[in-house]
Amino acid sequence: MSFSSVAAFMCNPCGHTTCGDCGYGWIARNRYSPTCAVCRSDLIKSKPLLPNYAIDNVVKHHVSALAESGRAEWQERGYKFVDWKKRLE
Repeated sequence: MSFSSVAAFMCNPCGHTTCGDCGYGWIARNRYSPTCAVCRSDLIKSKPLLPNYAIDNVVKHHVSALAESGRAEWQERGYKFVDWKKRLE
C-alpha cells in the first residue's frame, strides 16, 4: 500500500486522526480485525483509513508559518523542512 508517512489519515468510521506510519503500522498488526489505535473501535475492513486532507492542509500552513517566522530549520533548505518534504513525497 502506498502512502506518505507524514500524511494524515482518519480512522473509518470513528474519525480519529493518525499519521500514515502509525495508522498503517497499527492496522498491519490487526490485519484481519482492524481497530482504531486511539479508541480501539472496529474499523471498516475494506477502507480502514481515509486521507485527512483538512489536517494535511493545517500542517502545510503551519510549516509555512514556521519558515516565515525566520526559523532556519524550516527554511526551504533547512534540515527539518527537507526531511518533512522528503517524507511527504
